[in-house]
Amino acid sequence: MNHVVNNDAQGDKAKTEVSRTPPPPIQLVEIIKHIFKNNKSNTIGEDTLLSLYSIFGKPLFASLDILDNNLISVYIFLPSKRYFYVIEGRKGAKYMCLLKGDYCSCPSFNYSVLLKSDSLYCKHQVSAFLSEILSNAPSLEFDDSEYITKVLEIEACSFKTPKSTKKPVNKPL
Repeated sequence: MNHVVNNDAQGDKAKTEVSRTPPPPIQLVEIIKHIFKNNKSNTIGEDTLLSLYSIFGKPLFASLDILDNNLISVYIFLPSKRYFYVIEGRKGAKYMCLLKGDYCSCPSFNYSVLLKSDSLYCKHQVSAFLSEILSNAPSLEFDDSEYITKVLEIEACSFKTPKSTKKPVNKPL
């Protein structure tokens, strides 16, 4: 970013350019850590809730339900320490969230976040962000050789179509 400074000390209209580099980008997890910095109990009080709502909006409340119902876990692969979050959805669906890759395998991420830009994050991503800070998600450890298998397994569960419980209606011809 360039700023122009006008030197008028002696009526001189000479312009001096000062260049500044922009600050490094702030990671969302760091912002959330700051919100929780003084929170020793790992609970979410009213002030914290308001701060989080100002960042995440509507997906926050659904993500809190995910946390309350223990529907999130973290898959850790060793020895590389790569990891991703897995959130259990309805009717056997599972969704994979990559915090560093800004990705979720749920349909809402593709539609509301990427396509319509209605929201910055889906409820699964918000749950993963909060679990990262609260360190409350159970972890499952796997060997690095299982990484691709687990990704494919979760991705296959991400696109399950819920089965209808209604009986088909036979229409007369």
